[in-house]
Amino acid sequence: MPIAPPCETLLDQPAMALMDLFGRMRAMTDGIGFQGTLPAVWQCSDETQGIKKALFGYVYDCPVFNLGRVGALLDPTRLGPASHHGRDLVILGGSHIGAVEKGGIGYVERVNGKVVPCCGMLHRVLEPYLTLYHRAAALITLFRGVGGIKIEIPYKYLFRKPPGEVTQIHVTLRQLVDGEAIRESTHGKVYRLNPEFANRHQQALAELGKEARSLAELLDPNCFRFVKRLNKESFDPGGMLEASIFDFLPEIVTARYPHRRLSDVNTWRQFHRLASYLVDSFDSGDRNILVVAGLTLDHSIFHNTFVPQFGFLMEQGRALQARYFGPREINEHLCGQTIFQPRQSFLEFAGVSPSTPDRRS
Repeated sequence: MPIAPPCETLLDQPAMALMDLFGRMRAMTDGIGFQGTLPAVWQCSDETQGIKKALFGYVYDCPVFNLGRVGALLDPTRLGPASHHGRDLVILGGSHIGAVEKGGIGYVERVNGKVVPCCGMLHRVLEPYLTLYHRAAALITLFRGVGGIKIEIPYKYLFRKPPGEVTQIHVTLRQLVDGEAIRESTHGKVYRLNPEFANRHQQALAELGKEARSLAELLDPNCFRFVKRLNKESFDPGGMLEASIFDFLPEIVTARYPHRRLSDVNTWRQFHRLASYLVDSFDSGDRNILVVAGLTLDHSIFHNTFVPQFGFLMEQGRALQARYFGPREINEHLCGQTIFQPRQSFLEFAGVSPSTPDRRS
């Protein structure tokens, strides 16, 4: 893994009601002196995000510009057109997940009455990796024998194939075993357990007896990796997501809430991609730009809350003086703002209130 994402507990900040979040962002940008502000989002195209986008535009008195694709993939090239539509930019983005968690997966009820994983795209990327991990964790077993604890590893994890289009899991033998196999088994080989592994999990192994027990959650990210020939030139959203988070999948599948962890890692990756683009490639002129990234919790297809996790602020186009905010910092900064209250109703903003002239005419 080239670099570790922030830990789960650090990213698990309190969720904000949308109007509180947007009101605090508006107060922040007003205080800095944003003018002609265009709100923009990089979010999944899922219907659960629709009302959130509308409310974001409502608070900023301007419809929202779209910078994202399904799966909360960022398309930074859309910043160019966005810059022609507004002077200063305020950008909201990140992954979304169903707020009801079952078995480490987030669910939401769709308009057809079906309760399904959400974000569906992230779940489809995650599911085959979870299946491979759970299978290996169940089939590799431990037992206490003469001379100490033994580990039995099936042949399917001892024979290795070169990377192909089908994902494989490769067990890191040196992390699990001590020396050569001591005997054959019916479907694999038996080894002495690695002493360092045994010491690391001493408490969990204390009650292990002669009867074989699955390795289960003791199969941690240090003990395996996934192997697959990725198409890094693909423009398919699933392929792009997979390539973006592939190096982090061992840590994701072993997390307590894998779906949420994947969502957080995806947000982290896309946020830093956006921040790098704004600093290195975007012709910002003397614009002010605020980015707030985080996790949207979908309580229903109508109602969301938002967990702020990252922030970026560039004032007057000064890229080298841009400020980055981590999970605690962005929450503290937002919570220090007085919540802005729009002067008009949402229907008046939309131009459909009977008492208000249609602004579109």
